[in-house]
Amino acid sequence: MEEDKESPIILGRPFMKTSRMMIDIDDGIMKLRVQDEELCFNLFDAMKQPKDKNDCFRMDVTEESVVEVANQIHLSSPLERSLVESFNIMLEEEFKPVAQPPRRLNPTMKEVVRKEVIKLLEAGMIYPISDSAWVSPVHVVPKKGGMMVIRNDKNELIPTGTVTGWRMCIDYRRLKKATRKDHFTLPFMDQMLERLSGQNYYCLLDRYSGYNQIVVNPEDHEKTAFTCPFGIFAYRRMPFGLCNAPATFQRCMQAIFSDLIEKSIEVFMDDFSVFGKTFDMCLNNLDVALGRSFNDLKDRLATAPVIVAPDWKNPFELMCDASDYAIGAVLGQRKGKIFHVIHYASKVLNDAQVNYATTEKELLAIVYALEKFRSYLIGTKVVIYTDHVAIKYLLTKPDSKQRLIRWVILLQEFHIEIRDKKEAEINDEFPDEQLFQLQIRPWLANLANYKATGIIPEDFDWNKKKRLLADAKYYVWDDPYLFKIGKDGILRRCATEEEAQQILWHCHNSPSGGHFNGWRKATKVLQSRFFWPTIFKDAHHHAKNCDKCQRVGGTSKRDEMPLQTIIEVEVFDCWGIDFMGSFLPSFANEYILVAVDYVSKWVEAIATPKADAKTVLKFLNRNIFTRFRMPRVIISDGGSHFVNEQVYGNAKKPWPKGYWFLEKIINEEEGE
Repeated sequence: MEEDKESPIILGRPFMKTSRMMIDIDDGIMKLRVQDEELCFNLFDAMKQPKDKNDCFRMDVTEESVVEVANQIHLSSPLERSLVESFNIMLEEEFKPVAQPPRRLNPTMKEVVRKEVIKLLEAGMIYPISDSAWVSPVHVVPKKGGMMVIRNDKNELIPTGTVTGWRMCIDYRRLKKATRKDHFTLPFMDQMLERLSGQNYYCLLDRYSGYNQIVVNPEDHEKTAFTCPFGIFAYRRMPFGLCNAPATFQRCMQAIFSDLIEKSIEVFMDDFSVFGKTFDMCLNNLDVALGRSFNDLKDRLATAPVIVAPDWKNPFELMCDASDYAIGAVLGQRKGKIFHVIHYASKVLNDAQVNYATTEKELLAIVYALEKFRSYLIGTKVVIYTDHVAIKYLLTKPDSKQRLIRWVILLQEFHIEIRDKKEAEINDEFPDEQLFQLQIRPWLANLANYKATGIIPEDFDWNKKKRLLADAKYYVWDDPYLFKIGKDGILRRCATEEEAQQILWHCHNSPSGGHFNGWRKATKVLQSRFFWPTIFKDAHHHAKNCDKCQRVGGTSKRDEMPLQTIIEVEVFDCWGIDFMGSFLPSFANEYILVAVDYVSKWVEAIATPKADAKTVLKFLNRNIFTRFRMPRVIISDGGSHFVNEQVYGNAKKPWPKGYWFLEKIINEEEGE
């Protein structure tokens, strides 16, 4: 196959690397792969074509195609124009590529990096690379979640951020130093706020994974490479941390909303502010903004899931499945041959459950679904469809693991039938799509109706009627409230589920609440003359979910330091000494030095401007040694102003006859 000298075809290494080219010499096939598409070129068939330069290898239609595409881009929408652009990393000439070594990570940080790399690989944002000249290390930083006020070493209240997790970052400092800066200016916040002043209605939007929507130029992929314990990877999409990334993203956003900025919308990076003088105008502007680039998001937010109400005469069906990291279930009923969905449920597996075998995960999905939909399934027949047929035989297998045996025992409470999922025919089109509003009756509805009118619901069987009549003896109706007669003879007003949450908040979170534990909070509710059946359970759950209680925690006996009993022999043999303060200055004094005798509880105290060893020595000589004789033991907190050579030297010097000798100074924290 001869080369066209006027229009040669050059397949260089960068092109073959980008397109992931594979050449089979024996079969004469060259494969090019771009994302999910694959193109095969047969070299033997190409060699059979005529060697006419004007027809075979002349690429005359290229210029026409380029002009046509350029016209389409020019006439297209701002969104299409912005998406065609790619992120370029232009380097200065005097800088050379730098390949940095990976940094050491502890097991916790290593697990964070592993999860992030797996997520980016599954999303197609990164790919493995082995011959990059630029390599940057990863760094794991704490993720801040809110502010919390704590005391520092100086006993001052200072705000500090609470760590809620870890985030993987890439140290691109060497690359940013060599990158030619993009001087596209970001909007000034004060000017944006001035333009927003005077508007009556606002709507705030935040774009999801905005940076990752911009494609990196294939020639610059290797510049974004980063190294971690799991290999070297390069970005296909624009990552965080590059110096020109904010300017590129802001330019893209302004290209999309160029005709709306300052009129009905303000854009700063991935944050949007839609505004309007009136409510209808703000909604219209929001509709235009969403219709520009968030149609799919708008459909998901405005479309409710289609479910049907359960029919208690028909059996229920469960569709259960499990993956490596999550389990899910669908509850429904079959009317004719059509499956109608009633409820969805899913759960992410924890670190221990991820290591379960496939059979255990599939059985865990069934156990989770039965517990989740227990109120629907108890006492009725349940048909369970699963793609793991081996679960059928676990119900009769006696030598399984203890975990599986416990789950099988839980399944015996239900009337279940396990079938292969291939036997189920699910119609995903939902021919009778309807949206129902499900309302739950309050627990006191039947009791209130009976006490007020004496009417028993018609659908009650003999057992329910007997239970209703037995419970009604302890309730009193006083329009418009129902009261419960307690064992102590006190009437307590019955509260609904909505009222119960408000009562728990006032008894726990209000300024007079006190943030007590579940039992004490439930007692406080009863003392406030309120009642509902699950009062203790709800009080415990409310205290468990209280953010302040979880941050502060509680102090129990196991948190206390062990104490050592001190045996006093005579008065003024054992003294305890410590500084109090610092306080607001008074005549230049900020501290109070206090000494207490352990037998007589006699107190000696002075005000002092400093808390140092010289002050302690002066206090001991004037107030203790010369007035009450030399003690045997002095107990302190072990501070340097108490335990030092000056105090020991003064205690060991010769004193007049009749004075005791100071045996030791005890550090009460060490318990010596």
